[in-house]
Amino acid sequence: MELKKEITNLPKIVNKLKKKDEELFNRFYSIKLSLGRLKVTPEMETFVKSRFKSIEKTENQKIVCINNKFTWEGNLFNELRSMRPKPKAKFTPSELDNKENCLFCNIEKQTPLDIFGRIKGKHCITASNIAKYDEFHGLIIFNEHNPMKLKKEWLKDYLETAEKWFERTDKANKGMINNFLIWNCLWRSSASIIHGHMQVTASETKYQKIIKLEELCDQYKKKFKSDYFLDLFKIHKNLGLGEKIGKSMVLYYLTPIKEKEIVILSKEKKFSGVSDLVYNLIKNYFRLGVQSFNISMTNIKGYWMVRLVDRGSLENRNSDIGAMELYGNSVVAYDPFRLTKEIKL
Repeated sequence: MELKKEITNLPKIVNKLKKKDEELFNRFYSIKLSLGRLKVTPEMETFVKSRFKSIEKTENQKIVCINNKFTWEGNLFNELRSMRPKPKAKFTPSELDNKENCLFCNIEKQTPLDIFGRIKGKHCITASNIAKYDEFHGLIIFNEHNPMKLKKEWLKDYLETAEKWFERTDKANKGMINNFLIWNCLWRSSASIIHGHMQVTASETKYQKIIKLEELCDQYKKKFKSDYFLDLFKIHKNLGLGEKIGKSMVLYYLTPIKEKEIVILSKEKKFSGVSDLVYNLIKNYFRLGVQSFNISMTNIKGYWMVRLVDRGSLENRNSDIGAMELYGNSVVAYDPFRLTKEIKL
């Protein structure tokens, strides 16, 4: 009988790898399977069958704990958590087209300029962020108000405009070694304005998580005479969770920060070179029902690292991040083996 590829079977999947591939996996990751037990009262049975489909699975919940030994990223997987009750607020897609009182629809009058002025792309324009969290903190504001309306050429233009912004900040103040781009799409991702926009930052000091990851890469190379990111991709590829697309490696990440996280590691000359790949992943997200997401892009040890993560339905009133994500391990319901089957590149 063929072994089903799902997160609860991960130890068995790893055991079936070639010895050297199994050793590489075990170098990076530890896995622990456990059973969360409870007793359903007779009065709850109707609700449990309706919500969770099975009383037996509810009373005996399979929990998978995966930890990366190098980055200390850790996850607790339990698919039942995706079936929990979710209080909903009324939402209609037409809300995203409402431009009333939108400051970003009147960019040149209602947004501040960077000290070097604005950069205009074909489908976007820059502004300075009025409440900065770094020395240079700008906005790439889309011409299209609704962020869920996206075209391949638009995304490429957004990223090319961001590259020009980074070049301009370096001219304005030499030594801007930390270039960072993020896209918080809609309110579930912490965006305060509906109108589509990315944020770009530049500073003389790299962010602490980037520093730690670069230090890890150096230490790993020194100890194992190998490239940390290449080995990380190899592990994912061996499990069927990684694929090579041109100069880029796509990982359906084993230790996601939250649901459906995908990591790209690319050797493209510029990060706008990954725009088509990022576009295809976003369109896949939309096809899977993702309505809000976070994206980050930066350079680490010669790789463009892009991370995408689903932030859930725009109707959800409950937060997807709590004390466990802040201070413990990320709690995740969506199986990365399921994700790799559903994403079509």
